[in-house]
Amino acid sequence: MPKPKRGDPEDRIRAILGIMRSGRMPRVGRDALRRFHGHLAAHLVFPFEGKLNSPVGPHRDTASPLSVVRRMDPVAEYAPEESGGLICTAIQNGERIELPLDRIVVAGDSPNHQFLGDYGYWFSNWC
Repeated sequence: MPKPKRGDPEDRIRAILGIMRSGRMPRVGRDALRRFHGHLAAHLVFPFEGKLNSPVGPHRDTASPLSVVRRMDPVAEYAPEESGGLICTAIQNGERIELPLDRIVVAGDSPNHQFLGDYGYWFSNWC
């Protein structure tokens, strides 16, 4: 498979999901979420700082920083649903919370920025 272009998120996402460069982008589903989870498990650096980009469920605080301490395993800990995507555990204002990973934003200089950006791009456009 050709190496994805550095600036093309769709090519990077196709490579992550094992799709030929010219192939159709897969929709969000259990198998694709598990494949993306494997990629993130190999590359995300924990813990990392970020913020909630928009309210979700009971979590409304988009101003306070949070620390993402782990990703939940969609095979061992829960069955991912297309509408919720991958889940992470974070600490915000001293409280441990579980959040959809696509709702977390990090600084542009974070080593996790591109990984989370690619996941969020795919999740928001092919869900």
